[in-house]
This record gives sequence, C-alpha cells and structure tokens, in this order.
Amino acid sequence: MQEVKSSQARVVLISVAVAAVVIFISQAIIGLQKIELGFATLSILPMLFAVMIGMLLSVNWTKQKIKVWGKVFTEKEESFCSKMVGFCLLILGTQYAGMIIPNLDIIIQAGVPLLFQELGNLLPIFIAVPLAVKFGFGRKAIGACSSISREPSIAVIQGRFGTGSPEYVGVLAIYLCGSVVGTLWFSILGSLAPLTGLSPLALGAGAGVGSGSMLSAASGALISGLDPEMAQQVLSIAAASNLLSSVLGALSLTFLGVPLAEMMYKICNKDK
Repeated sequence: MQEVKSSQARVVLISVAVAAVVIFISQAIIGLQKIELGFATLSILPMLFAVMIGMLLSVNWTKQKIKVWGKVFTEKEESFCSKMVGFCLLILGTQYAGMIIPNLDIIIQAGVPLLFQELGNLLPIFIAVPLAVKFGFGRKAIGACSSISREPSIAVIQGRFGTGSPEYVGVLAIYLCGSVVGTLWFSILGSLAPLTGLSPLALGAGAGVGSGSMLSAASGALISGLDPEMAQQVLSIAAASNLLSSVLGALSLTFLGVPLAEMMYKICNKDK
C-alpha cells in the first residue's frame, strides 16, 4: 500500500512539473508585451500569460481534445496545485524584503501613511458582500469580498476555512481575476498617475497594495522616464508598501475583514 501511494505521488509530482515547465517556457518566450494607447502604455506581464496558459491547460475542453494531456494532468494534479498556491506565493515576500533593506532610511521617513493605507480595504466589504450574496455567491462571498484577495488573503482564508471550502474558492477566484484584470488596470493607472503631478514616491507607495503582479505592473510604468536613482527609490518604497500591505493586510483580514464579511453575510441572509 505504501509503495502504491509513493508511486502515485511521484506521478503527480512529475505531471505537475511537466505542466510547470510548459507554462514557464511559454510565458518566457512571449515575454513582456507593451501596447501603446497614446495616453498610456499598457504593460502585459509574462505572469498574465502564465495564468492564461495555466487556465487553458486545465480546462476540460483541452483535456478532451488532447487525450495525452488529459491522462497526464488529472484532477489529482489540479488538487495538488491548488494546495501549493499559498506556499509558492511566499517566495514573493522574500523578494520584496531584499529590496527594502538598502533603502530602509527612505522607508522610515515615509512613516505612518504606509501603515494606515491598508484600512481602506475594509470599506468595500459593505458594498461587495451584499452584491455577491445577491448574485448567489453563497459563502464564497466571504472569501471573495473580505479583502482585495491577493497572496496574503489566500493564506488567511486557507488557514481559517481550509482548502476546498466555499470561502477558499471565492478568494482564489477573485485572486485569478485580479491577476488578469487587475494587472492590466494597474498598468493603465501606473501610466496615467504621473499626470497628476504627485511625487513619484507617493505614487510608488500607492502601487503597493499587497499584490506582486499589480505592483510590478504599476511600478514598472511609474519608473518609465525617471533617472536610475529616483527609479530605485520608487521601487523600494513600492516594495516596502507592498510588504507592509501584505503583513498588515493579513492581520486586518484576520481580525477585522473576515469577521466583518461574516457579519455582513449573516445580515444579508437573515431573512432566508
């Protein structure tokens, strides 16, 4: 029995590795794509293509059309990948931390605003949860609407409700939507933000909402045209803001966001 389980585990790992290699090579070949809109530059990151390719490879239509792939990448592999999402995203936190230390003095000068910007994420709960309940999300609304559903949110929801729960499905669905739509939107915002006349450092702080893909899209557009020294400062502030948003976001989601979302969910369902 132990040998059978070990053999099945090896098959799953090999299949997942094959899928990861296919996605990695494909997005590396495509690379960063930029679309000039005249008033803004739309940056499409390789990560976006990786998400889209992953979605294409995992749908039943692809498995039915490509029989060999359907045998290689089964529901077991999909289940394994969904459980590994939260762990793999921790690597991003390490990367951000490495950018903060060399510019720690600038970050300290930024002060309190970086600490309190996370509270703004709690306000949409009062609008998002009732709408999600209205559209029949069920308990998925709690995971989907309790935060901006980025990397820290997945970890919190996964730890509290478990993998495969409706709440986890909700937060993961919005995470994927954010990776696709949010990245494009932040590319546009990053291109338009300098037109406001605000300090590039302030704009960099605003780009750090706790999302690696959105941070890359917005900050990449922000530093376009800046001198190397200022560009590095903007990236450092953005990385610090993103890391603080991740840490504070996890805390605010745990102690404020999820309880508030559950309260709103109960209020919206009290007549049912």
